[in-house]
Amino acid sequence: MRLYNLAFAAAALALPACTNTVYVNPCYGAGLLIPDQEATGAEIVAAADKCIADGGERKQGLVIRSGGHMRETNYEAAIADADAAIALDPNYADAWYYRGYANEELGRIDAARSDFDKAIELGLAPGYAFRARGRVKFLENDFAGAYDDFDAIIAADPNDQEAYRLRGAAAHVLERWSQAEADFTKAIELDPNDLKAYSGRAYVKYFTGRYAAAVPDFKKALSKKPEGLKAAFLYLAMRRANDPDTDAELARQAETLDATHNPGVFPALFLGRVTIDEMVRVATETGIHKPRENESEGFFYAGMAELFAGHQDRAEQWFRRVLATGVIRFDEIRGARKELRAMGIKVPSPDPRATPGS
Repeated sequence: MRLYNLAFAAAALALPACTNTVYVNPCYGAGLLIPDQEATGAEIVAAADKCIADGGERKQGLVIRSGGHMRETNYEAAIADADAAIALDPNYADAWYYRGYANEELGRIDAARSDFDKAIELGLAPGYAFRARGRVKFLENDFAGAYDDFDAIIAADPNDQEAYRLRGAAAHVLERWSQAEADFTKAIELDPNDLKAYSGRAYVKYFTGRYAAAVPDFKKALSKKPEGLKAAFLYLAMRRANDPDTDAELARQAETLDATHNPGVFPALFLGRVTIDEMVRVATETGIHKPRENESEGFFYAGMAELFAGHQDRAEQWFRRVLATGVIRFDEIRGARKELRAMGIKVPSPDPRATPGS
């Protein structure tokens, strides 16, 4: 679960500051008063029960308890508490927000989006409401809508580091390259250790043909965790930049990966340790994604191998097969579009703002 470190929960609940009044709501920050910031969900549920028993505002206690249930991945119980809070106050934005998270975790994406819509309508802070809804839109392949939601976060807080990275990711999928690069760069300025931002910027540079410039960003992105897909793209960037350390770098990355599984099979392909047909079989049979997603990865690297071997016709067929999978969130489809365009083949832009036929 992404949520529910306790410091985040305090802000997410939009709780008012404590004031010196005769009555202090016992549910104010009830789940936050546990000294251990890694409190278990059961501890948070117990704190919520106590604050309600002590006469605290019930709807707030229910939302705190909902958060505790989510920390325990008990999402149905989280929804039940959020439902009870909404029944007490249909205008309680926090309850809609928490129910949205629980619905998302259960894979009820339409319901989650509806809940986040309602939280936004009721005035929940943009940093939470739009971030949540934007993420759901991203999962629904509504990348333009996700971009607009992440943009709303930045409009409310120009120093929200994650929002720049998220907006950059949406711009990246839409092939709004200059915006994506600017956003990833801003995210890096705000947090020089954000490896996901380096990864995003590396891909943008690669897809815009600046291979040598992509190399250091890929290496930075790989500095803490070796990943076959990034290692393969690092190899592609280094090879196209005529970097003398190309094969040695790929070999170093491959040493940490299992060549008998996706994604470790991709570096193995370029090192000549497996054939194209073997790679495609392993990629599709052992990948952790959905079948079409695994195929999109295998087909793309098959196309690149054929391209490097000088077999443009065969490469074109593989790249067309990537597009046919319809997997638009993955970088492989952007790579396939790039190569097809370089062959003089028109490929539509995924951006609804783009001119038709571009």
